[in-house]
Amino acid sequence: MLSIKIWYNVDMKEWIPIPGSVQERLIKIALADFCSKGYKKTSVSQIASQANVTTGAIYHHFGSKDNLYLLIRKEIEQRIADRMEGAASLFEDPSDRLQAALVTAYNSSFKLDAEVLLSEENPVSTKEDPIYRYLDDLSKNLVNGLSLILISAFRSTLKGVCNGELSMDEGKKLIEWLCRKSPR
Repeated sequence: MLSIKIWYNVDMKEWIPIPGSVQERLIKIALADFCSKGYKKTSVSQIASQANVTTGAIYHHFGSKDNLYLLIRKEIEQRIADRMEGAASLFEDPSDRLQAALVTAYNSSFKLDAEVLLSEENPVSTKEDPIYRYLDDLSKNLVNGLSLILISAFRSTLKGVCNGELSMDEGKKLIEWLCRKSPR
């Protein structure tokens, strides 16, 4: 499971929980639930029950299920985007950079146990996510609109693995194949 230390982040000072606090317990449990079940199948009452608190504690600390989800989603997406950037920096060719970034995003989704979370469109925000934004930056000089196809393929491949339609290896091969078909 992803460690709670991900929340110690300069951009999120207001969300830094005190170790052992109710807020920290809620974040850990919500992280596990949202990552394994997704937004719709995760309930505030289940999170509260697992943390041995009332649902009021969630609303007190986060305001809503949506805010708690956005906190977790933003952090996971940023971690993936940071890894994508690191992988892409190893290559000069734009298509190779794109493939390295997308394969890294795919692999990292599973390493962080976040494949369910990332397979779904963000149900509570229409803002661009860091994964899409980075794919868009990498593909700008290749083909206009390529990032739209890539983010959809990324999410669909994760969903296929989550639903048992694809193995993890088959999903990775699909991502690699798609990137090889990108313009060079």
